[in-house]
Amino acid sequence: MSAPLIELEDLRFAYGAEAVLHGVAFRVERGEVFGLVGADGAGKTTLLRLAVGQLAPAGGRVRVLGGAPADPGLRARVAYMPQGFGLYADLSVAENLAFFADLHGLRRDDAQARAADLLRRTGLAGFEARRAGQLSGGMMQKLALACALMSRPEVMCLDEPTTGVDPLSRRAFWELLDGVRAEGMTILYATANMDEAERCDRVAILEAGRIVHQGAPEALARVEGSVLVAVSGPGARGRRGEVAALDGVEQVFPVGARLHAWLSASTPPVAFAAALARIDPALAAEPASPTLQDAVLRLALGNGREDGA
Repeated sequence: MSAPLIELEDLRFAYGAEAVLHGVAFRVERGEVFGLVGADGAGKTTLLRLAVGQLAPAGGRVRVLGGAPADPGLRARVAYMPQGFGLYADLSVAENLAFFADLHGLRRDDAQARAADLLRRTGLAGFEARRAGQLSGGMMQKLALACALMSRPEVMCLDEPTTGVDPLSRRAFWELLDGVRAEGMTILYATANMDEAERCDRVAILEAGRIVHQGAPEALARVEGSVLVAVSGPGARGRRGEVAALDGVEQVFPVGARLHAWLSASTPPVAFAAALARIDPALAAEPASPTLQDAVLRLALGNGREDGA
């Protein structure tokens, strides 16, 4: 089995007296999209900055492509796309690509061929002369990705790259990533979006600087010994407290206009439906297939938080 391209062992970091990461450990294999999933402040950005050598750990170890992230020899082999990626708004699309080609020392003919390929793949061909500051949010993210890919990196670290873009642009961005992944790129992807997290091969759920769960999204969504049901009907969301008080109910949280309720495996669905009807005959319950979002909310509520969705 080949060595992982990214490996963290007991990684710790603090800003002064404020601890940010506590013993984080995971491995990312070649060609894998590994998601760092967590809310703002969970430590995702700090972890990515450690992975690309912008920060030094307070303890533990991080290795990328077999070496220390700060090694200058890795600069062209590891791409980093932070939040608010540093495009130059006054430069055109073509000029931004040329700048990143010069930054990585690409030969002119190689840079031109690479830029033409990336413009075609991102749908930016025909917009070469447009200034980056005049692009839509989705087009700007595509340009940022194209700039990051100019050096043909082996590893890419992306920090919530689709924040603030519309769903169609987010889908188009992921189609580009799927193409890059098919070519063998290894991607470390930070996100708070559960739909994006479910597109990753594996994820680590980060909370307050600690990994509380990691694995394949479909595996994390399964909860042994519990059954998930969706409660719908007029005013269902406002009945959370009453539903939570029913026998056999372990957790309840709102999802849109509905409630998702985790029942113990020993609770017959028929008995739950009958109890629900006594609260309000207009309420209905049906089995639901757990998603990663359900699993994350279950973990959050288990830690005493009361976040809804």
